Amino acid sequence: MSDSIDTGGLFEKQAVETRMARLDQSGMHGSIGSIPDQMEAAWEEMAGRTFPDACRNVNHVVVAGMGGSALGAHLIQDVFRDRLRVPVTVVSDYAAPSWIDERTLIVLSSYSGGTEEVMAMAEYGVTRGIPMIALTTGGDLEAFAGRHGLPAVVFSSELNTCGQPRIGLGYAVTYLLAMFRQLGFVELAGTEVTGAIMLLREAYPVYADPEEGNPAYDLALSTRGKSILIMASEHLTGNAHIMANQWNENAKNLAAWFAIPELNHHLLEGMTHPGEYRDGLAAVLIHSDLYDPRNRRRHEITRTLLKEQGIATSVIAPRGETALEQACDLLLLGTYASFYQAVMNDMDPSPIPWVNQFKRRMAE
Repeated sequence: MSDSIDTGGLFEKQAVETRMARLDQSGMHGSIGSIPDQMEAAWEEMAGRTFPDACRNVNHVVVAGMGGSALGAHLIQDVFRDRLRVPVTVVSDYAAPSWIDERTLIVLSSYSGGTEEVMAMAEYGVTRGIPMIALTTGGDLEAFAGRHGLPAVVFSSELNTCGQPRIGLGYAVTYLLAMFRQLGFVELAGTEVTGAIMLLREAYPVYADPEEGNPAYDLALSTRGKSILIMASEHLTGNAHIMANQWNENAKNLAAWFAIPELNHHLLEGMTHPGEYRDGLAAVLIHSDLYDPRNRRRHEITRTLLKEQGIATSVIAPRGETALEQACDLLLLGTYASFYQAVMNDMDPSPIPWVNQFKRRMAE
């Protein structure tokens, strides 16, 4: 991590807990802590679940989803990039790629069941006889699946008490991963998932405690007051995407994500101008001992050059011995960190007024 910041006691544990009690009106802090329970419930519910052969006999998978409803697919894409037996593409738009055909499975992922872009993909798939599976808590998507005889995974979100889809990631990741396993798209031992859940149960008490020494809290503290650039590689690239989304929505704080090595071919030059804004930036590099040695070296050099350019840097390293364990640990750590950043920004992390205002105007 970067050097600690003297906050004059403003963000000592008691002061933070007082802020949390005032700001966290929907109980997001508790919902984040339920992510391991969400994973366990989803894994158990999918045991023995089967799907039609038409969904299995495909050569490509498209996950249609927006925001939090697509984040699970991004994580799975990267964690299992060397194990997926079919390519997986995330489509976050109204239009379908021209190559989609009857040998493509579309997973319609909408937490609320009312996402208009996902419903547009559903209509597209039905008119062309493309196999589809719905993944939702209900709404229009559940009704659509019922009308058209589509297989559907409809789940209860009772373990996500704050009601925000982006905090239902335990569900999102595990339902989709269990679906892929059942369809034969990835070979996955049950012990891999239960091991990741056990790791999260061990990490939860640490990340949930708002005091220095907690990596999630320290990350929020070290980046306080800055826009963050999140950098990761290989199996943790999807996590960088997730963390940026969480930072934007929960903390109401600008964040963007980049992948190493790709960023090494352009981003460092972009730090040159405007120079007066460098003090407002912080780079967060996500380390893993599972990375290819060349990428580990790239992370070291990237951090050094960013510091030479005057950019504050932090390094976080998730726990775990496997790619899945590290990704799940980072999912929990990053979500808690975005929550603590919201508290430090004196914001209730749950409401998304600008997003909601945009949706209202789209509906006019």
